[in-house]
Amino acid sequence: MSFPLAGNEKLKDTLLSALNADRLPHAILIEGDDGLGKHTLASFLAKSALCKENATSCTSCNSCHLFEAGTHPDYELVAPQDGKKSLSVDAVRDIRAKAFIKPHISSKRVFVFERCDSMDERAQNALLKVLEEPPRGVIFILLTLSRTTLLDTIISRCTVLTLSAPTKSQALEVLKQKCSLDTSVLSDALDQTGNNIGAALSLFSQKRKDETAETAKRFLELMLDGREYEQMKLLIPFEKDRIATDRLFASLKKETAVTLRLSRNNTARSRTLNKFYARLCEYEKLLKTNINLSLLFSALVCKGASDRRG
Repeated sequence: MSFPLAGNEKLKDTLLSALNADRLPHAILIEGDDGLGKHTLASFLAKSALCKENATSCTSCNSCHLFEAGTHPDYELVAPQDGKKSLSVDAVRDIRAKAFIKPHISSKRVFVFERCDSMDERAQNALLKVLEEPPRGVIFILLTLSRTTLLDTIISRCTVLTLSAPTKSQALEVLKQKCSLDTSVLSDALDQTGNNIGAALSLFSQKRKDETAETAKRFLELMLDGREYEQMKLLIPFEKDRIATDRLFASLKKETAVTLRLSRNNTARSRTLNKFYARLCEYEKLLKTNINLSLLFSALVCKGASDRRG
């Protein structure tokens, strides 16, 4: 398990030395813009701290397997619950009590606090109490956009790690491994985001969503017009990508529902759209099997044509 962030060389050397010496601080504050890797770094530190074999390279011990599966009993991600925007004082107090429970399988316990910038003063003071007198073997990792949102007393009890964007060449190498896009496109995205890899990936993700939504809208128009050949041409780019197809079907369902609401006074169209929506739900399930996508698309277009006719 290599260090997960591009750039940040000084921070990398410091953390790897601390992990190899088993001297990770009990309280770590990671600050940085969204997309720079706060969660990625927190997961790396937590997994390494809990690992039973080798702090920075093991991927085979029981602890690492449980962490990867999201079921490690000595790790907890603390985030706002039930649609709330901030960490409540009660949630912090609950973690404070859990921190005194002995580890289950590892020698340590790790608690990662998301959105620490959302905590009010009461919640921060509740957290401060356990940071002042931390239980043995417990590591607290706090994530925030900026330390300026936290009480000075909390900051003083943490080792602060400030993330920075990598150089453009470093970021470009990472994006090339993650995206099969032209270098010029990747470069433009990095220029727009200040070499922020996560933000650049979000740009591509949003672009894909917008393109998928447009494809779904066009597909539905073609189906209602009875233009089957053009429907099949529209689906060609999806024939080897089940994930993209799953996104397309989700967009098609959403677009069909919207069109159905606008077609209440057209009985024939409403009937066609209802049948098509039901068929999409059925075909979404088939996507989870090994069905050939070309055959699935052919069936979708043919059945849609049949529903439209009658």
